[in-house]
Amino acid sequence: MKAFPDKPLSKQDIYEIAKTYSRNDNEPLSGRMWGHIYSLGLPEDVIEVSMTLYNQFINKTMLDFTVYPSVLRFENDIIAMASSLLGGNEETVGNFTFGGTESIMVATKSARDYFLKRHSSVIPEILLPVTAHPAFNKASDYLGMKVTPVKIDPERTTVDLEDLKSKLKENTAMIVASAPNYPFGTIDDVKALSEIAQDKKLWLHVDSCIGGFLLPFLRDLGEPIPPFDLSLEGVTSISADLHKYGYAPRGASVVLFRNSSYREGSIFVMSRWPGYPIVNTSVLSTRSAGPLAAAWGIIHGLGKDGYRKLANRILNTRIKLTNELPKMGYRILGKPLGGIVSFTSEEFNLAELPTLMKGWFIQYQPGSRILGFPKSIHLTIAPGHDKVVDEFLRDLERATIELRGKRLTLPPLQDFNDLQSIARALGIEEGKLPSNPTLINELMHEMPPELVENVLKLVINEYVFRPSRS
Repeated sequence: MKAFPDKPLSKQDIYEIAKTYSRNDNEPLSGRMWGHIYSLGLPEDVIEVSMTLYNQFINKTMLDFTVYPSVLRFENDIIAMASSLLGGNEETVGNFTFGGTESIMVATKSARDYFLKRHSSVIPEILLPVTAHPAFNKASDYLGMKVTPVKIDPERTTVDLEDLKSKLKENTAMIVASAPNYPFGTIDDVKALSEIAQDKKLWLHVDSCIGGFLLPFLRDLGEPIPPFDLSLEGVTSISADLHKYGYAPRGASVVLFRNSSYREGSIFVMSRWPGYPIVNTSVLSTRSAGPLAAAWGIIHGLGKDGYRKLANRILNTRIKLTNELPKMGYRILGKPLGGIVSFTSEEFNLAELPTLMKGWFIQYQPGSRILGFPKSIHLTIAPGHDKVVDEFLRDLERATIELRGKRLTLPPLQDFNDLQSIARALGIEEGKLPSNPTLINELMHEMPPELVENVLKLVINEYVFRPSRS
């Protein structure tokens, strides 16, 4: 096991080791990653402002706003600006968090507590479209809630309203909409869900983590973006990530509430101990103010004009992708309205496409044969992809021609008598990433979802996240 160092290393040695560690990393600003990067293509002066503020405030903590009053001002400014963009009014309040999962956790905790004040003897339930982000499942695990999956319309890839209505119960505490959802980039009918929420007096949360800072500007450009935010009376809370299409460094998200009565459950206060009173508006306590200040700087450095220009570049790339992909034999899933395009094919196996697209990162979504979800490729569009989309499409066409002739043979699942044997068959070794991603991709589509989850948990726990040996 790697030991704690006795003596300090030189600055140069530290840099060299870090460089060695990163030699197999994808380069986020290369333009060749269609996922996990949003700030590609930002103006250099805006990036400079953001990073200057990030470094200037990195050692200030958000834990105690009485020590650093600037932290409180930054957060209140950001909440006000996000509210003005997302249909809020003078009663709207909100919290700054370090990411979409934390924003969802905070909103779900608030919804649970709001429900339990009125229905203390039942387990609160979330009605969750199958396209909703797994952060809601994670929140339910943490918070002792129950999740009831809701079907989607297979063509529109948005929530099936009739299925949702049929699953409403007395213990329904929260319904969820996505604007857009992550798998396909399509927007649920939030207006219809808002009407249901009002009629049944239910909490409706809109997860707009990957759309909140993009959709309003696409609407400004004439795109048919349906209403999805706090402008709808039935929407109780909404989350939006500044580190996605707000273009801030990672660690920046907001969750907005219609008014302060809905936010109460998100605030943790503790004074029954010998130390100072603890007051948290997030899951985390100690947080660097660097991402907060950087996000504030990005918003001011771009303004609405800058965000519209970036949205227009994303729109042009999306149009090109949705026009060209069908010509290669791919089918676009749903009607994407944001910055995501996902495609599938009934003609050939997509499991090997990421491997054939050498030099590019594209995200394979295995779906599930058992649940009826297709295999698909997910592309998240950044503004700077407009410079490389033509090259990408040429390479994709070449890979597609190669893909047509390939057939993948799977080992029979009955040959695996336990999870360890599955892990070994996949070529998984301790401390290393799997050696056969194509086989893994295919098996994840074929295996029962609960088996996939158990295998992944085993791999993470026993093989991947293990103390370094040297």
